[in-house]
Amino acid sequence: MSARAHDAVVVGAGVNGLVAAAYLAKAGKRVVIVEARNRLGGLCETAPLHEGFSAPAAAHTLYALDARIVKELKLARNGLAFAARDLALAGLRSAGKHIVIHRDVHATVRNLAVHSQADADAWSHFRNELFMLARALRPLWWDAAAAKPLSRASSEKLDRLKRLSAVSWLDSWFECDALKAVLAFDASADGFSPFEPGSVLLLLWRAAQEMCGLQGAVAVPTGGPGALTSALSEAVRALGVEIQTGAHAAKLVIADGRAAGVTLASGETLPTTIALSSLSRRWTLGDLAPAGAAGLDAAAALGRDMPRTGQAKVLLALSALPAFSGIAVPRQSRFIVADRLETYAAASSAAQAGRLSDELAIEFVVPSAADPALAPPGQHIVSALVRPVPVATPADWAAMKAPLVAKVVAALEPHAGGLARHIVAAQVLTPADIAQRYGRDDEAGSADRVLSGWNARVTTPIDGLFLCGAEAEPVGAISGRAGRIAAALALRAEVER
Repeated sequence: MSARAHDAVVVGAGVNGLVAAAYLAKAGKRVVIVEARNRLGGLCETAPLHEGFSAPAAAHTLYALDARIVKELKLARNGLAFAARDLALAGLRSAGKHIVIHRDVHATVRNLAVHSQADADAWSHFRNELFMLARALRPLWWDAAAAKPLSRASSEKLDRLKRLSAVSWLDSWFECDALKAVLAFDASADGFSPFEPGSVLLLLWRAAQEMCGLQGAVAVPTGGPGALTSALSEAVRALGVEIQTGAHAAKLVIADGRAAGVTLASGETLPTTIALSSLSRRWTLGDLAPAGAAGLDAAAALGRDMPRTGQAKVLLALSALPAFSGIAVPRQSRFIVADRLETYAAASSAAQAGRLSDELAIEFVVPSAADPALAPPGQHIVSALVRPVPVATPADWAAMKAPLVAKVVAALEPHAGGLARHIVAAQVLTPADIAQRYGRDDEAGSADRVLSGWNARVTTPIDGLFLCGAEAEPVGAISGRAGRIAAALALRAEVER
């Protein structure tokens, strides 16, 4: 073994890995992060798209960043700022009667009244109910303890909700299919279908998040998502954490039934008493840990819950941004292209069959509208998430990339006439690309995972080994909360040992 011993080794320098390392270092531990890539931040990356264009390579907005991390790691002091703090939500419709949802309830009600007076009347009640339930669940999602946060009556309501699909719940509130289709996009994360029982929990989880002091807000960081990585990196280095890039973790060392070190592909072994992995449970226990170390039950479970569908990212560099037709919408918006709920059902059926649907559900933003420095003067970036799409091999996706770009452009063109002729570059990030580039191996979402306690998601059958990646979150997102809580549980376990 190497003579260099560390109190903790963190595998992966994504946001959660950086956060975990920072909190371990704050507790006085000697920490090293090993990252296979030569870049930090994982999915939180701003990368070149075309000459003069810098684009959000994977994640394109922030909506779940842990407020405690921002404060306790002094990220604002380390350069984190926001070009937009509260994007509107705009559902683009082919008829030009777009649905625009603002923080301003009165403005939203006026817009919804164009589509349905009944829905306009229901909006404030729906929003209050959604935010109230979401706030009540925050202790479960934000704190290490998994105590029930709700009263008996509210717990009974949650028990009923977790059996409901997002579509069923939205049906109970609204009559306008287009409004429901806009709201349903957030219930299609982590391989969920908004028609699936329990998918309503994704709406509650999303509404529980807070950005820039605003519940349910969506923000665009100045400099793109890579700015968060830069701020975290500064905080981590100031705490004395050692960071090794280009260092691929090959094996976990086990001694006397507990984690004792991490061996790199180079052959070097880093001794430690605490190991935290940003990789998924499947990768960590199936590949990183020695065969059989996790036990038979854990090994049998690793092949289950494979994701049924995934999401792809399409980036467009534009020489100019055409004006949106129809009702005026703010450029600083989160745009949803899904005219009807059946769009999700059709896309899901096609994705599970290994095909791209003729009708796609798309969320896109124009980050350069908030932060002009991301593109040359007068030019723009469109960053689009498309889901669900097939979870297919790189070979299969090689033939689907160009059709996916064409389908996305065709879906946006009716709302922004002339978009196609302004495209100077396009890039696609498929589920396979995400897994290969970022070491991300998504596990299928489930209601049980969303409602399970942190201990169940973070701890492993191997003493001293903890999970701190996005798959340890209730819902995969750029949060950092899993890193903070994994560090806390690891420190607690060390004290109790």
